[in-house]
Amino acid sequence: MSQLRELLILRHGKSDWKQELDDFERPLAERGKKATLKVLRWLEDQKLLPDLILSSTAKRATQTVRRINPDNQINTLYLDELYLAELDTLLQTLAQSPQAQRILLVGHNPGLEKLVSFLAHDQSEETATVETKRFPTAALAVFIMPNDWTQLSAGAGKLVNLIRPRELSVTAQ
Repeated sequence: MSQLRELLILRHGKSDWKQELDDFERPLAERGKKATLKVLRWLEDQKLLPDLILSSTAKRATQTVRRINPDNQINTLYLDELYLAELDTLLQTLAQSPQAQRILLVGHNPGLEKLVSFLAHDQSEETATVETKRFPTAALAVFIMPNDWTQLSAGAGKLVNLIRPRELSVTAQ
């Protein structure tokens, strides 16, 4: 029997919408900073800190990672191809990712939302939750995954948790 792995999918925190900034350069807003701290506290409480982080290179994604990994203790790969990546690119990135027991993928919608729905395919209640409530900023999906990620198919993951910062009672400063 092969060992199961975990995939944590995190959408970047809420960003600032200053018009003079290019989309790629948008930083986290104060709300986004607080939300990502809530997610960090939840990950710590659940003992779900990742072994590896794969992140978009967009400013709001890298700032999200720095809030999740403030001491830079977790191996992190910043990948240009994750900026606004579509489902196929996300699947290819996961297929080529280094072996790690628990990977945190930090990126953007609509790609992450599509990935969550794809991996949770046929898990009616969880999938419906994703589709009806969407995947807001700083949302986190936790999947149990097969060991081999080279050929992920629809329904390959088991969605075990879907966290939205506004639902967390943890206070972040």
